[in-house]
Amino acid sequence: MSYEYLKEKVVPVRLAKEIGRIDEKVVQLSQKEEERAMRLHREAIVIDFHNHVTVLPENMEEYDTYTRSGRPVTAYEGIKRSGMTAFLCSFGGTFGRRSSPMPWQFNDLVWDLGMRHADMDHHSDVVIRGYSVKDILDAKKTGRTAVIPHIENAQVIDNDIDRLDVLYGLGVRCMGLTYNTRTAIGDGASERTDAGLSNFGLRVVRRMNDLKILIDLSHSSPQTSLDAIEASKAPCCCTHTLARGLHDNPKGKSDDLCKGLAERGGVIGVEAVPNITSQKETQTVFDVIDHVDYLGNLVGIDHVAIGTDALFGDHVGLHKVIRGLVNLTDMVKEFPATHFEYIENPGQWPNITRALVSRGYSDDDIKSLLGGNVLRLLEQTIG
Repeated sequence: MSYEYLKEKVVPVRLAKEIGRIDEKVVQLSQKEEERAMRLHREAIVIDFHNHVTVLPENMEEYDTYTRSGRPVTAYEGIKRSGMTAFLCSFGGTFGRRSSPMPWQFNDLVWDLGMRHADMDHHSDVVIRGYSVKDILDAKKTGRTAVIPHIENAQVIDNDIDRLDVLYGLGVRCMGLTYNTRTAIGDGASERTDAGLSNFGLRVVRRMNDLKILIDLSHSSPQTSLDAIEASKAPCCCTHTLARGLHDNPKGKSDDLCKGLAERGGVIGVEAVPNITSQKETQTVFDVIDHVDYLGNLVGIDHVAIGTDALFGDHVGLHKVIRGLVNLTDMVKEFPATHFEYIENPGQWPNITRALVSRGYSDDDIKSLLGGNVLRLLEQTIG
């Protein structure tokens, strides 16, 4: 349990169950296919390109009380169950709002990084800090999981570019240029117009290249994304997105953008977010694999990954609470599904491997999709 080393109650709300919050299902395979899937899951470098591993409150009406407390809880039981070798862990945002009701405050992000790393260091039997590819390989050797700090919105630096150096020094290895709205850096995916990167944004791209921080375009506008791909000396990525050619949502990326990113060596992570990845009444891990299929045919399997964007608790309830706070209204207009079946939380990661086996992917392609492609990209960018 998080913060147990403090020997006192520091989390002010009752939390959702990490395992069994809903009736969790397992992708059904033949015995031979199940043995193959589990062998691949054990052998592979499994990297979730983006998730939260934060446990939400059982009662989402208490979300503000929880996030303003400054002590978000990490799901160590769920991480152990997942079989992940590493994951890019989102810090800050609506989870880290100790000093302000508004997300993306620099001081709150620094607090979140320090507080959660302190907690993780006290659970070194489960997780290790992930600042390099070597850390990922060490995690695999020791049966633990490397946690790679990721920030979804470079708005946290305001107009002070040297804050990028500070965040790198605190372990940040991947950062989204923009979130959904306009910043001093550029436009986001939900902005009314699209002017792309600003001059300051171009400086941010160059500094991130120099520092070896991977550039994430998941929440950036089309023009901001294209500008960054063109300006960056290193490959860029989308850690958690979807194929807009398959499902037309503002969060998704067009065919042309995906092709441009892949041509420069980038990798596209497919997310498993209810009512964004799909609008079906029942949404499952196979909707995620539909996007994997589509993108694999479009840009090649070597440029596709999985970035679930999952967490532990009521994801749909979270979106209802924060929809206005982070401008999700154009992305989540309706709530036909209550959760994503088979991959409701990161602890269900083995179901992704099972689903890929059921679709007939080869062993090599499955290992590439599970983490090999992300590992290659990290070798080229963060080192």
